[in-house]
Amino acid sequence: MGETGDSQDSLRVNFVRAQRELQAINNSEYASSSEEYQKQARRLVERLRVCNTQVQHLSLFSSNETPDDYSTNELKLILVNAYLGEALQKLHAPDNRVAVLEEAQEHYKLFLGNCFTLGIFKPLSEAERRLLTRHAEDVEQSTPSASSANAINSVSAGKSRNDKIARFKQMRAMQQVIAELETKLSSGDSAKSDNNEDMDEVEREHVIKLIDLKIYQVVDDMSAISDEIAMAKQMEEMKRRASESVSGDARTPDRAHDSDWQLDSDSHHQIDPRTGQQVRPIFDKNGRPTQPFVITNDRQRIKDGVFRPSWALPTMTVDEYLEQEKERGNIISGGGKEPDPKFEINDNDHEALDAETMKQRDWDNFKDDNPRGWGNRGGNQG
Repeated sequence: MGETGDSQDSLRVNFVRAQRELQAINNSEYASSSEEYQKQARRLVERLRVCNTQVQHLSLFSSNETPDDYSTNELKLILVNAYLGEALQKLHAPDNRVAVLEEAQEHYKLFLGNCFTLGIFKPLSEAERRLLTRHAEDVEQSTPSASSANAINSVSAGKSRNDKIARFKQMRAMQQVIAELETKLSSGDSAKSDNNEDMDEVEREHVIKLIDLKIYQVVDDMSAISDEIAMAKQMEEMKRRASESVSGDARTPDRAHDSDWQLDSDSHHQIDPRTGQQVRPIFDKNGRPTQPFVITNDRQRIKDGVFRPSWALPTMTVDEYLEQEKERGNIISGGGKEPDPKFEINDNDHEALDAETMKQRDWDNFKDDNPRGWGNRGGNQG
């Protein structure tokens, strides 16, 4: 009996730590794919698995009992499977995603089965209660059918817009009530009130509200998990087919590859677009050529174009282009008489320099006496 009490104490401590770690992960600033986030998620999964093993060892929940038969600390342990399913969803396992999601889905089903066993269906509609009842019966018979889970998912996914809005408002209201209860619990613990019975009632109401809210979230998460499992299985099937096709090509090469070396492998099936007739094969049945052909090799051309720029490069100089245009007759040369070269005065001829100077002075005086446009009439003066 003492050993059982010790195990319950350790289970209670592990569960409280798991709740705090889950809340820290949900409020974490790290990205879900970061190493630190995944490290916290793996540690949380391991802790919750230990808690789940301890709960199974104690066999706490039975179909012969009701929630009133359990203490508050025992009743909150029903959330272990729900928390474990949520933690498994946070793991990043691209190579084994389907198995992780299926494990999370199984824990969600166990959580809903325990809720059915205890009769906790207050927040659900009548249709959802019937579906969960059908699913719980499958769990008890250890033959879970896919129709019950699909029916739950169809109810969750097939709701109208107004039903989803109403469901969201109910969840927000429940979260506000839970926050108020947590505030009361924290203030009661700090004040160390003598009214322990009232605080016990607040704590029990807090646990029941947590279970009710978790039922809402689990029903929605199961729908999302089913969709993700379907997509993950499709991706795995595509990868498997791709790997099989690659391995199959390596074992048995395609017949088309065997005929690549033949010069006229496709000539029998080609049509000349100019004549509309079938192209005559290069070789006859005996291997003799039927027409001239040229064997080309594009390897050197491709090699030369590796470091070649993407734009067109010049092929001749400007002088070569002009010479080519001149040969074609596109450049006109010759014409009229060239003008006489300008007379330049010798610097040692002082008389000529003085005469040029006087000529410039007379021209300047003339321009001063006769401004530009002076002889015009009208407004064209100035």
